[in-house]
Amino acid sequence: MCQCFPQFDSQDPAINVLRHKIRHGEEVDNPSLVLIWFSMELTLMGACKHAAWSLHVAEYRLLLDTLADDMLEGHWRLWCLDNIYKPLCALSRLVDSDSQKQELEQLFYELRVTSQFFQSGLAH
Repeated sequence: MCQCFPQFDSQDPAINVLRHKIRHGEEVDNPSLVLIWFSMELTLMGACKHAAWSLHVAEYRLLLDTLADDMLEGHWRLWCLDNIYKPLCALSRLVDSDSQKQELEQLFYELRVTSQFFQSGLAH
């Protein structure tokens, strides 16, 4: 099976198409694409907390990478920034150890630094 997005455990072809479109800004005038992607990812998520944790971290990473890609349209990157809180909120509900709490704090820190760095490019 193709490992187009190795950070994700599930490699469903339909979801990989959405991941690709989001990451590369192929439908920048279709903001519902991100919402559809989230709902499709949730349908494949099982009851395992570890799998859910991994899924939400991978979603966060894809959106953060898209946000940091200054070759993409600014409004698409802002849309990804607006939606990056969804996997972060899901992660905050899953925290049940000090190491997960620390990892989540690191993700928030990484988001603050990245968004601050690219802030001027998103203003246009």
